[in-house]
Amino acid sequence: DCNKYRFKMPFFFARSWWQYGRRAPGSPYGTVLNEIINQQPGFVRHNIKLGLRKYSNSDEAPPIQFIPHHLAHAASASYASGFSDAAILVMDGSGEERATTIFRGKGKTIKETSHVDIPDSLGWFYAAMTAYLGFIPYQQDGYLMGLAPYGKQREDVMEKIGRILKLSQDGEYQVDPSYTLLGEHSFNEHFSDQIVKLLGKPRFYGQPITKRHKDIAYATQNKLEEAALALTRLASKNGRIRRLCLAGGVALNCKMNGVIARSELIDDLFVQPVSHDAGSALGAAMIIALENDEDPRFRMEHVRWGPGFSPETVEKVLKETGIKYGKPASIEETAAEAIAAGKVVAWFDRRMEVGPRALGSRSILADASNAGMNNYINNKVKYRDPWRPFCPSITEESSSRYFESKQESRFMIVAYPVFKNRREEIPAVIHVDGSTRPQTVNRQIEPYYYRLIKSVGEKTGVEAVLNTSLNVNGEPIACTPMDALRCFFSTGIDALAIEGFWVEKPYDPLAPSILSPL
Repeated sequence: DCNKYRFKMPFFFARSWWQYGRRAPGSPYGTVLNEIINQQPGFVRHNIKLGLRKYSNSDEAPPIQFIPHHLAHAASASYASGFSDAAILVMDGSGEERATTIFRGKGKTIKETSHVDIPDSLGWFYAAMTAYLGFIPYQQDGYLMGLAPYGKQREDVMEKIGRILKLSQDGEYQVDPSYTLLGEHSFNEHFSDQIVKLLGKPRFYGQPITKRHKDIAYATQNKLEEAALALTRLASKNGRIRRLCLAGGVALNCKMNGVIARSELIDDLFVQPVSHDAGSALGAAMIIALENDEDPRFRMEHVRWGPGFSPETVEKVLKETGIKYGKPASIEETAAEAIAAGKVVAWFDRRMEVGPRALGSRSILADASNAGMNNYINNKVKYRDPWRPFCPSITEESSSRYFESKQESRFMIVAYPVFKNRREEIPAVIHVDGSTRPQTVNRQIEPYYYRLIKSVGEKTGVEAVLNTSLNVNGEPIACTPMDALRCFFSTGIDALAIEGFWVEKPYDPLAPSILSPL
């Protein structure tokens, strides 16, 4: 809410500086003035109008209203959950002065019940540790999460991380700002020199990952999960409120979400699949709709709200680029045959997903039962670190065969342990700790994707596929047909299924193919 930056935020920052900053030489509180100026309502409105004018010939910009950041996050989760009554937990870096906020959502009403202000930010804590381990904060935080299971619990490391993120017996937490916000920042803007004194020399981007780094990642993830579980206890009133909604950037941590989902505190969990700041736009729109006597509530069952391209548009691109292609009678059956034969297939279908996960609209698919697929796709397709895991898309009715879940998991945002006696059936999508982050696919909601996975199951005995986003490491997910073709031709993907059309490598007419000659 930019209106807060007129008066409230300057006073808040001044009070915070008096409390913390004056005791820390070299504190970056000197940059607060720029923050206050840049977030002034008039300045923000001006920039929004200029941005909108690029895409409109109208001289008049639409009315611009400001919504409190955490309230927008809360609305995006509560109104999309399908719950009539639930606790709402918002955790991120910051939203105005807030770092964590607990709400109660009943019907159309969302009411704040408690909050934690900055600098006690779980998002800042995790960003600091992400940067310390040589990854890019707010972009590669998932790398820390993926690295954590490779570490071990060491009491000395746990104790040191506990100095940064402190948990009290009553469920409250504090983040010591001398490690994140305050003091000299000789190595990185997200962590202070105090962390280096505590933990030793940081890892720089591209350097080898050592056992020490893995153990620090383990302790960081563990402390975050402890804090989130304590907050869940507060939000649920010690388990009396049995439904919980999560939003905010921290809610993208699927391992943490799994800990919450499996706790005895709640029965139902809804994690907003676009829970980072992009998703707050949805919540803000919902709040304005409610103010205009519309009911924004619905049950979110898919996120296919991005750009889509008709078969005619796709075929025009294929013809213009001179690419040999076919149109099989069943694109799902054709793709399933290729996957079962050990090929890697790019799957481009209808409108693109909103959010950071590929969920069967812009995906790279492979055989989840093939133990070697994980390494092959990391090395030859995604060009990323070999320790990073992949996840399965699995038919909804067969998911209980592999992991214990209280409900469907349609957005690949909650991690579950895989039953030990089933792990050998889907080795390509199981992390080193025996967990996986599944997408359960419903027959009615995703009929084409469901048919593909079902067909794969008929051939391999496993109704699941390895599913990762249609891109290479460091690049955005492919959006347009041309994006998909670039990714296809620059990687080790074997075939591309795109709006009913089939493109396959190699083009040698003597090479074996599952397509009949054109």
